[in-house]
Amino acid sequence: MPLRTALLGFGLSGRYLQAPFYRAHSGFVVKRVVTSRADELAEDFPRLEPTARTEDALADPTIDLVSIATPNATHYELARAALEAGKHVLVDKPACATAAQLRDLRDLTARKKLHLFVFQNRRWDSDFLTVRQLLSGSALGELVNYEARYDRWKPAPNSKAWKETPGPGAGMLYDLGAHLIDQAIALFGRPEDVRGEAWMQRDDSIIPDAFDLQLTYSKQLRVSLSCSLLVREPTPRYTLHGRRGSFVKYGIDVQEDQLRAGMTPRDAGFGDEPRKQDGTLHTEHDGLTYRGTVRTLPGHWLGLFDNVHRVITEGASPAIPLDDVIAQLELIEAVSTQPRVTNS
Repeated sequence: MPLRTALLGFGLSGRYLQAPFYRAHSGFVVKRVVTSRADELAEDFPRLEPTARTEDALADPTIDLVSIATPNATHYELARAALEAGKHVLVDKPACATAAQLRDLRDLTARKKLHLFVFQNRRWDSDFLTVRQLLSGSALGELVNYEARYDRWKPAPNSKAWKETPGPGAGMLYDLGAHLIDQAIALFGRPEDVRGEAWMQRDDSIIPDAFDLQLTYSKQLRVSLSCSLLVREPTPRYTLHGRRGSFVKYGIDVQEDQLRAGMTPRDAGFGDEPRKQDGTLHTEHDGLTYRGTVRTLPGHWLGLFDNVHRVITEGASPAIPLDDVIAQLELIEAVSTQPRVTNS
């Protein structure tokens, strides 16, 4: 029987980043959506009436899984309430505002014998899957530098006020930084040290809208993660340097844009980046130099939902252990509390 799901929130994340995958995967059926957007819900779920109150969804004994796609500051309380109600939970990132909150949810999950998942969908991005495959081989040799950037051109504050309102889990370090840090942890584990800062870069910003992090993994490997909303000319998404070669990749995963344009995860070409975004590999092997493109693998966010289903129904291992996300939040907190040095 499909997992009966209640979706909390039907904004960008709920409508475009989560709901299409629940519709595309035969292992789920959306029974409730808590939203005030009745017209938008009718377009995507014509037979479903909106649920007005979260309490009604949590009290529904037929619901197996609660999927949280609400503003960041609400994640901890809603996830805790859903677990207390005996539901499995998928919560959007950032899972919580603090590592202590997520440790509390982890312990509650264990006591309740339930499962808690975090929506770190960008482990299934096309470019990250390509980087991961490249690092599993020997083309770069021993890696010495890894740089990942989330640069955008958004000089004006977001029109959605809640996304740029100060409070728990606010700012680009929690928003886009959660993805970049998660990817680094997926590749290399927890770093030995982290340094960096998050700051307000745009004139009208009231939340930290830029960050620059340096993660140390060994004497050899340095990882740099950064974000700016004032980058008009595209910078490389990934830059990797090893003792044998380098890899540089421009462009970003297309799944979000495809979903917002009306494509579904089962459509032909879904997740396929244009060839012009293929990365460049420059390497040497057996004395021969090679410089050419590496075809970007298809993005596959459906893999996250498939893992959620298999963990709950088959006892599979979570693709994203909660301890990885706890480590992510600990790193974010460490950077957030570091004093910023300024010239006097």
